[in-house]
Amino acid sequence: MYPKEFINHVLINEYKDIVDRHAYLSFTLIAIGIEFLGKCMLTSKQDWNNISPDTAFKEGMKLLVDADGRYSALDLKDELRNGLAHTLLPKSKIDLCEVKNGEQHFGTNKYGQTILLAEIFYRDFVIACKKVLDTTFPDSDKMNKDFLRTS
Repeated sequence: MYPKEFINHVLINEYKDIVDRHAYLSFTLIAIGIEFLGKCMLTSKQDWNNISPDTAFKEGMKLLVDADGRYSALDLKDELRNGLAHTLLPKSKIDLCEVKNGEQHFGTNKYGQTILLAEIFYRDFVIACKKVLDTTFPDSDKMNKDFLRTS
């Protein structure tokens, strides 16, 4: 499976199923996916495993900020990705919700936390994914080589 196929199949289609059925878990996967998208865009680095997570996340964030500039005001790497990756809990500045709860994406709760809605976060993540899918990479780039074997 090539990276663009992986983005379509896993990051867009499979993540959608998780957002619909397990909204809380979807935040963790999307946060990790942001870093993956950043790795895709770093054409100067061709070894998937030797790309700095910080550099990759920053590059991925550019794609997300293009979808909605308000993400630039959040420290998603520390507050969301690191919090969820290490304790399955976002840090103190972010609250995770679903649309059905009636909250507003980028609203503020009574504790002063910024609210992220799983469905809207996923929508913006898909926009970021499509930016990668629409990018033409050099023939020799890692994006044009086998990424994952599935059996």
